[in-house]
Amino acid sequence: MESSWAVFKKIYEKGLVYRGCRVMPYSNGCNTVLSNFETHLNDKEVDDPAIFVTFPLLAEPDFKFVAWTTTPWTLPSNLALCVNPDFEYLKILDNKTNEKYIIASCRL
Repeated sequence: MESSWAVFKKIYEKGLVYRGCRVMPYSNGCNTVLSNFETHLNDKEVDDPAIFVTFPLLAEPDFKFVAWTTTPWTLPSNLALCVNPDFEYLKILDNKTNEKYIIASCRL
């Protein structure tokens, strides 16, 4: 044990030790973190569910906000739609469906 602490002290004195935080993949079955190799053992292409949902604007019900989510199972519990006050939003008309939408200009 003394040898291990001596080596650690030398590494620390060289500035190679630091304190930090990072997210680590964890196995609940093994109760331990997983190595990079272990996390890529079962890599495969999968289709993630994603949907677009519209929310009518209360002041102008003809216009609807467009929201995109990859977690559609959370939609029943959503109580509000948030917008960023620093974004510019556009009112657009979908010529095919004749629907009016509000989307962030950076998403057009």
